[in-house]
Amino acid sequence: SKKNLRTKVDKILVDWSGRLIRAARINWQVEGDLEAQVEEGRRVIIMCNHSSAYDIPLAFTALPGSIRMISKKELFSVPLLSSAMKAAEILSINRQNRQQAIEDLKIARDKMESGIRIWMFPEGTRSRNGELIPLKKGGIRLAIDTNALIIPVVMQDIYKVLPNKKWLKMRLHQPVKVKVGEAIDCREFDVEHRHELSDLVYNSMKRMLEERNS
Repeated sequence: SKKNLRTKVDKILVDWSGRLIRAARINWQVEGDLEAQVEEGRRVIIMCNHSSAYDIPLAFTALPGSIRMISKKELFSVPLLSSAMKAAEILSINRQNRQQAIEDLKIARDKMESGIRIWMFPEGTRSRNGELIPLKKGGIRLAIDTNALIIPVVMQDIYKVLPNKKWLKMRLHQPVKVKVGEAIDCREFDVEHRHELSDLVYNSMKRMLEERNS
């Protein structure tokens, strides 16, 4: 059944991630409560800064719920990969084709209502020094189109674990704080006000990244 498959995929992701995080001996802790901010059936998009190869495994390890990424649409044209990704409930949004975009958004809404939490890097590319890059518009647009709840999350100091793919310079035992910010309700924004929403998300993430409270 779909539910069993989802549980299985969750388990695979958590196992895989846990192994990677343990191998790097990341000394992580979570600050803030994601679960407490989400009402039943509410669509959720987690927006996180991107500064390390370890962002994704730490997300699966540290945060609750069935988290899935949005994937590049090109990957969905690879036959075997495409069916595996669909089974794993990985989503794709094709904005180039209007008909397809409408269909993709409907699938995304349904998946989110059934408990899938979408994970995205709104910066769109990896920061080299851990500082926040201006946000791309795709994620913000998706949040408005799906009336989602955006949960801003930052991983403080994770870029130090593996500076710029220098595998030989990997630092073990790096302390990393996963900070969960306050939810932002996109039902209060329409497409005309997307820049205000983008600023809200950006400022929330930037503030959490820069705060050093202990």
